[in-house]
Amino acid sequence: MVEKGILEKLTDFLLNHSFVLYPNSLRKLKEDTYIFVAKKDADKKIGILTKENFKLSSPYFAEDKNVKEIDFYLNLYPLSFENYLILKNFGISPTPCRQKSSFGTGDRLGLVTPAHIVALKEYPVFPVLAQQSPRELEKTHRDFKDALLKVILGVLEAGYTGEFGADADHIKDEKYLLRAIEAGYTMYTLDVSELLTKISDISSNQVMQISPQSKEIIEAFKGKKISISEEEYTIREDELYKSALIYEKAMNFVEKVYSILKEKVKDFDLEISIDEGEKDTTVEDHIFVAEYLHKKGIDFWSLAPKFPGEFQKAIDYKGDINKFAVELKKHYAISQQLGGYKLSLHSGSDKFSIYEIFSEVTQHSFHIKTSGTSWLQAVNLIFEKDKKLFYELYKIALDNLEESKKAYKVLIDKDDFAEEPNLENAQILSQPEIKQLFHISYGVLLDEKKEEIYDVLDKYEEEHYQFVSANIKNHLEKIFNK
Repeated sequence: MVEKGILEKLTDFLLNHSFVLYPNSLRKLKEDTYIFVAKKDADKKIGILTKENFKLSSPYFAEDKNVKEIDFYLNLYPLSFENYLILKNFGISPTPCRQKSSFGTGDRLGLVTPAHIVALKEYPVFPVLAQQSPRELEKTHRDFKDALLKVILGVLEAGYTGEFGADADHIKDEKYLLRAIEAGYTMYTLDVSELLTKISDISSNQVMQISPQSKEIIEAFKGKKISISEEEYTIREDELYKSALIYEKAMNFVEKVYSILKEKVKDFDLEISIDEGEKDTTVEDHIFVAEYLHKKGIDFWSLAPKFPGEFQKAIDYKGDINKFAVELKKHYAISQQLGGYKLSLHSGSDKFSIYEIFSEVTQHSFHIKTSGTSWLQAVNLIFEKDKKLFYELYKIALDNLEESKKAYKVLIDKDDFAEEPNLENAQILSQPEIKQLFHISYGVLLDEKKEEIYDVLDKYEEEHYQFVSANIKNHLEKIFNK
């Protein structure tokens, strides 16, 4: 516990220098040394209060004299990567997950980790607080280090002392893999969608090209019966051949990445994403992928199959929920019989109609990814506080819709939108097409209006946090049926 007198006197001292202290952030780093977060205008700094000669690199503000009456020296620092590496020695860094349930909260703006923590700490989930893909980083002109540093700053601001993860999401190539490793991420999600072989019919020539290892898997599983939800499923040989032809090349990429990770990272979680392909993941696909990786000695943490139905961005699940449940049960049964790894739900934002099913069927052994849903809360706040800016964002998003659609699977067209948004309609951002429009347009909106967006979010920071934490809580309430 921090002595009340220290908190009060530090708060007064910082106010005299135009800094506002986040009171929950003040914590003991070690004996006679405290760390905290303070803000001047929109700029947040790390503060070190110490009686020792303990310093970080390149102080922004240094006070040579003792802080009034409490006999401490004070320095304020930017949270540079160099300073983060020092703080890692005190356990302020991401870790791999050791819990059944985990939940990812991407933050495209790098502002709302404290709000994510408020929601997540109330539920039995491991929080993956840093979660960004190369696509998101490119569109926001950030990198893996910056995304992680913003999370660390949020963790310190919130006074959070629990464990959390950092997910390098949708890794498709070695370049971004190495950048995430250098930044110190603890989870790596490999997206193999671009490496899947497209096939229609199996030819004898294609069968001859299958590797001996793939043939071993086919021989071992063809005709085998497995129990799924108290029923027996017979594994089909022809489907296994299709699976081998589609996935073998992609598995070679996974093997290469795993080798790099084992060489460079002490401990990590590996997720295999096969949910971006053209067809739903079959039982045979799942078996082939899992067994191929196991035979190569690849210890993966979770698998993201492609489930039936549509998982479009920013809106609820579209499809037959009963069919989804049937297929989910199959995949969960396989995951338990072939190693006990987690199932992962991608594009997990706002899929309220299937959360309870997903959680129950997997017996709370799951990973769920969200990202754009928190960005949409920033848009909600802008709509509430600055209609003029919202109108400008709407027009920019609509003018650039076709370009934004190239990066995301959404079924919206310009004809779905009015030229002039109804700013009197308080429910405008509940409309699915409006949510999708803003979800996919963050790149161009930040390119053209970043300063204005951040100014509003800084001015109404507390309300912004409330919007985000309430939204994540809505997700978790459905997941855990509370």
